[in-house]
Amino acid sequence: MIPLEIGNLAVSGAPDWGLALGLSTAGFAARSFTDSDRTCCRIRGFVEAVLGEWGIGPGPGRDAALTVAWELVGNTIRHVLRDGRQDGGAWLGLVRKDSAVLVAISDPDPRPPRPSRPDTMDESGRGLLLVSVLSTAWGWSLSPAGGKTVWARVPTQKKI
Repeated sequence: MIPLEIGNLAVSGAPDWGLALGLSTAGFAARSFTDSDRTCCRIRGFVEAVLGEWGIGPGPGRDAALTVAWELVGNTIRHVLRDGRQDGGAWLGLVRKDSAVLVAISDPDPRPPRPSRPDTMDESGRGLLLVSVLSTAWGWSLSPAGGKTVWARVPTQKKI
C-alpha cells in the first residue's frame, strides 16, 4: 500500500477539472511539497510508487512521466517557492487516464509558466521544452484560490 496524501488539489479555473475530463477519484494520487532539501527524493519516490501501483513498469512511458513530474516540481520550487514571494507549499497530483498519466502541479502563484529560449550552452531553461516534447498536451489555468495549476498529459503506452 502506498502512503498517499489524498485531498483537495486546488486546480484550474474550471469548477472541477477532473470531472470535466471524465475522471473519477480512482486512479488519483496527490502529495504536497515544499522547497525543502528532501523534496526531490520524496517526490520521485512518490511518483515511482504510484506508477508502479498503477502497473506502469519500466520503460519510456514511465521515464517520461517521471521526467515531466520532476520538471514541473522543479520549476515550482525554483520560480515560486524559493523566490520568497509565496508562502507555503504546492501540490503534485497524478491521474491515471486510459494510456496516459495527467501530471498537475498547483501552487499559490498566479503568474503563468513562461517557456524560455536558452542559448546552446545554458545549463538550465529547458524544463517546459522537455514537458512539451514528452507530453501530448500541456497547459495551465488560474485557480479560484488565487494560484495556478500547470498540467501535462503524458502517454504511458503506445496505442495499438
